[in-house]
Amino acid sequence: MQCHTLYILTWIISRLLTAMGQDSVSSIIALVPQDSIYGGNSYKIFEKTVKDKLKSYRYDDDFKFGASYIMVDKYTPKFFEYICSEIVKRHANTVAIIDLNDSLSSWIRYMVLQIGFLGIPIIQWYPDNPGLFKPPSDVLTLQLSPSYYHTISAIFSFMNRYDWRQFSVITSYQEGHHQFISTIDDICKETQWKQFAVVDKVKISDPNNKLLIHRKLAPLQESDSRIIILFASRYERKEIINVAAQLKLTKNEYLWFLTGINNMRDVLPKNTLPIGSIGLMYSENKYRIRKMEMEEMLNKSAHIWGSAVQNVMKHTNLTHKQGVLVSTANCSSSQRWENGELFYQYLRNTSVMNFKLDGTLEGSQIKIMNFVYKSEHKRKWKQIGTWDSKGLRTKDITWPGNSPKPPLGKPARYYLQITTLREEPYVLYSDPDPETGTCNRGGALCRMQPKNVTMRYPNATRNSTLYKCCSGFAIDLLNKLSARMNIEYNLSQVEDGQWGGNSTGEWNGLVRTLIDNKADMSMTSLKINPARAAVIDFSVPFLETGITIIVAVRDGAISATAFLEPYDYPAWCVIIIFSVHASGASVFIFEWLSPSGLDRGQRPLREHKFSLFRSFWLIWAMLFGAAVNTDNPRGMSSRFMANVWALFAVVFVASYTANLAAFMITKEDYYNLKGIQDWRLREPSRVTPTFKFATTRNGNTEANLMKNHPEIYKHMKPYNKSTVESGLESLKKNDIQAFIYDATVLEYKASHDKGCKLRTVGSWYAMTGYGIGFPKGSKWKPIVDEHLLQLQSNGEIERLQRYWFGGACKKSSERADSSHPLKIVNFTSAYILLIGGILLGLFLMGLEHCYFLWFRKKLSKWDKCGCCGLISLSMGKSLTFEQSVIEAIDLHRNFKCKNAVCETNTWKIRHELDLALLKVDRLQKVLRF
Repeated sequence: MQCHTLYILTWIISRLLTAMGQDSVSSIIALVPQDSIYGGNSYKIFEKTVKDKLKSYRYDDDFKFGASYIMVDKYTPKFFEYICSEIVKRHANTVAIIDLNDSLSSWIRYMVLQIGFLGIPIIQWYPDNPGLFKPPSDVLTLQLSPSYYHTISAIFSFMNRYDWRQFSVITSYQEGHHQFISTIDDICKETQWKQFAVVDKVKISDPNNKLLIHRKLAPLQESDSRIIILFASRYERKEIINVAAQLKLTKNEYLWFLTGINNMRDVLPKNTLPIGSIGLMYSENKYRIRKMEMEEMLNKSAHIWGSAVQNVMKHTNLTHKQGVLVSTANCSSSQRWENGELFYQYLRNTSVMNFKLDGTLEGSQIKIMNFVYKSEHKRKWKQIGTWDSKGLRTKDITWPGNSPKPPLGKPARYYLQITTLREEPYVLYSDPDPETGTCNRGGALCRMQPKNVTMRYPNATRNSTLYKCCSGFAIDLLNKLSARMNIEYNLSQVEDGQWGGNSTGEWNGLVRTLIDNKADMSMTSLKINPARAAVIDFSVPFLETGITIIVAVRDGAISATAFLEPYDYPAWCVIIIFSVHASGASVFIFEWLSPSGLDRGQRPLREHKFSLFRSFWLIWAMLFGAAVNTDNPRGMSSRFMANVWALFAVVFVASYTANLAAFMITKEDYYNLKGIQDWRLREPSRVTPTFKFATTRNGNTEANLMKNHPEIYKHMKPYNKSTVESGLESLKKNDIQAFIYDATVLEYKASHDKGCKLRTVGSWYAMTGYGIGFPKGSKWKPIVDEHLLQLQSNGEIERLQRYWFGGACKKSSERADSSHPLKIVNFTSAYILLIGGILLGLFLMGLEHCYFLWFRKKLSKWDKCGCCGLISLSMGKSLTFEQSVIEAIDLHRNFKCKNAVCETNTWKIRHELDLALLKVDRLQKVLRF
């Protein structure tokens, strides 16, 4: 009894001395929210622990130690005055902040910042949200609850066990969400977890706005990730998962990780939270368990502080002890306790718990929960394991859909975002079915507007301004690749409608989209060039191309001399002067010399009417096939010559008629440029009016000409068009005279032009290829390359090329504005025939003379029955005696005249004499009667 009385007196005296300022006072203060339902006798346990820990120093003459337990009104508007009156005046060198609820956290943030500003160390515990607030580096805190680092490490350990490498993160704007995301980013950089990658980060600012949640979560439908980490409060989780279920993000292939599970009965939303979800629990929100945990944390805080004080008190230097243990913080002068960091080191280095340099725990235990069926209609959280510094331990896991094996963690078929741009025949647009919003076979739905626009409209795929059906060479190639690679895709048009240029110093179009990783690949006629290849990756070329020129055909009139154009003028001269007249003269000469013909003028003209002009008449009549009367030659050589001429006439008329059809039509004319080096492109002002040409803006062709042919580019820049279609329209209207662009595209346009009024001219320039574009370092590039090479080797790409590039307008290898006239050299064979006929006719004429001079007498003796007459009538007559006598008499009678004029006059006189004799006979008969 006396000892107890003495203890009380001693304690009273020490209090009085402390009040008088004679001893150094050091204390720890525990702050607990006033609305905490777990208060009870915790303050007694807290103060008793401190006293027991420092009972050996209770009679110390230099130091007085104490502990205070304060219930804080979280709604007080004067926190700073509260800190000064309740903490600073009590000479607290450490403050323990214990909060059991996550409903209101602003008071903690403010309290920590203000106490930290004064340099006083803080021990904190928030079981429902361990990463509630990460203070600045100059605020000295020790965190007794698990940190976000522990939470994420536990999730990564779980994912690593099942080889899940990609995941998505959904957060609300709950306090600590920034730190949660930044901790994930930091851990992913560590060597142990470098294989993990965040595919999507979704932040939902208003959990009450279902339309907003829907718009934010919709992109996850197209994501490669099937592992989703959700950071939100219990109420926010309910709203988010409800919308996720509508978007089918809770199907069996998805696995959800929920942080901050604090109640075994935390099962909301009951109908949408997928069975098999994984939860991470730090502390169970049950009264009995929470009370025990709170008492344990208060007890540990007291032990940490007491151990730190003991370690300081072991020091022999009184000044050192006073500087470390006694707070000099002052509210009136805003004085910071300079030695607070030194005492903080003593707190951090105690053996009660192991802390890192940043004040978080080295190790902590996290419960791994599994959402399972409790009964047929009830569900619950079931603990299936733990995670701590020793690693992950789990058992009896229920997987989504009650599957016997874990999900793949990735799509069964990958879903790629593909950007495109219209370019015939690579990508063609058509309207989707207005009833079903679908495309015909071979077509693919292509989004034409940004996604945030299309999402506002119900049944957006039926709206032809929001969606189009894409088809063409590139789409067919994409479908073949998707079948081979087992992928699905979402096709969308690039928002700015550009191919990708950097004339302003910033890339735009398709290239910009790939640089910003807004698409996994581009699929259209994107040309490969060094500038683009420096910022994005390209596949192997799937088609070769270059730069060429297209021009418009200009219609002309039929020439007045078109009937003469099948042959050139020298050919006509040879035909008319030589062929006709030489052949006619040859026939006459052969007939004149032939014994069967005129026989050098010895045969009377009244018996055989044939002359040089009659020979010409025969030649012209045979040439044109005219149905007129003609005198035919009788000599063998002259007849043979006439047959040779007939053959020549057949060849001539046939070739003339065939060529005439090509000239008796409207002529087509165009600028037959030789290529990019053509003088009309380099010196357009030499043409009157000035020669105009263009290309498309912000494309590969423009960039190439700007770099390699600046003078050409300077002239064409004012005429450049936004699209190929507008360029070709200007070309047909003659606003420009030439259009320069990708060769394969212009070849297609020319072959499919209505009326076939377009022609590609000149040689291709700047040969390159079309490739599929990827963001730099894309994992899809080597896979696509492999399949493209296989498609090329088996002929699939060539087959697609034949199908899409064939057209009704066939390109001629020669210029199509006129046919070339036939020249003399083109008619050489016919002339050889004609000349050969003349020579052969001379030979036959010689044979005929030989026959009459030497062989006729001998043959007449042999031919007694007239067989030769059956072969040739002329030959038969020449062999008979009677005929020979008649010929001799006629020769004798008619030998008086030596020329044709004399012979003609004699014949006329004899004819008149015969008529007179007949008239005399008639008159005599009349007189007799």
